[in-house]
Amino acid sequence: MPVNRLKPSRVLKIERFSDFSEFRANEVLGLGTSTPLRPREFSLSRAILPLQNGLFVLQRAFARRYEAEIGTDTGIGLVVPLSFHAITNGGEVDSSTIAVMRGKAPVESMEQQPNTYVMLRFNSDMRHRGWADFNTGLAYVRTQDDPMARLRAIFLEMFSLASACDAPRQFEALNRPIQETLLAGLDAVLVPAEARTARPGSFDRHRKLIAQLDEVVELSGSKPLYSDDLATALGVSARTLQVATQAVHGISLHHYLRLKRLWAVRIQLMTGGDGLTVKAAALGNGFWHLGDFSRGYKQAFGEAPSETLARGRRPLHFAVGA
Repeated sequence: MPVNRLKPSRVLKIERFSDFSEFRANEVLGLGTSTPLRPREFSLSRAILPLQNGLFVLQRAFARRYEAEIGTDTGIGLVVPLSFHAITNGGEVDSSTIAVMRGKAPVESMEQQPNTYVMLRFNSDMRHRGWADFNTGLAYVRTQDDPMARLRAIFLEMFSLASACDAPRQFEALNRPIQETLLAGLDAVLVPAEARTARPGSFDRHRKLIAQLDEVVELSGSKPLYSDDLATALGVSARTLQVATQAVHGISLHHYLRLKRLWAVRIQLMTGGDGLTVKAAALGNGFWHLGDFSRGYKQAFGEAPSETLARGRRPLHFAVGA
């Protein structure tokens, strides 16, 4: 979804500039100096979305020369491209490259075309998730096509949902589920493959950790499951929990928790009362993208969630012997 198709709402701020003299830079990753390459064709649009753990800005910029000291004083900063090409600090940066920042770093960039990208500032440095193992500076991570496509889809759905939402409290209730999905998407592109691989001889330790994880999940009942909360409860990092899940079950932590949440929804739909809806069951278990939830549910169980709910509402008939 192009930025210019988003509409402002009570949770999403939209800024549009058609004249460079009116343009104001956004401070999400520091201020810089922009010189338009084609002033008569100037146009910039941005959507600004605050979430519980950070600030997210979707922006379509203009062809320009850009100079800045970019980054963040605390936490971690990212630039995720949707459609991008530039020569930055003497090297080529394109749509497959994510910029990762800790602290501040100088940048000189030549952007010959309008670029579309998401700027993110997380309050946490995300070291516990295994992102970008360096202390300070700017690094570029080259990504694979499929995980990058999924990450872009998450961003676009997130901003689309915010654009359509005029109930701040309703959107606040979705903050954690949205960020959980986003963190999983970023894990897939930012955590190196070797960091997801268990060390030789560690299987028993990981198996015990997953057994403990299952106990915590069981005790949580129908509460939504979030990776950071579970890792904290088990006294390990989210990265360690990710490695253990991959080693024991051969799937990512996000996928594992997603299956658990799908089962929780299924049980509710099979046993819920007349007032229960598919939407309420999905949202109550941390699913915020309802289309994605429905596809995942049918793939897992071979039927639509509405079919499960309808069957759960049918009265039971008992045969009485003569």
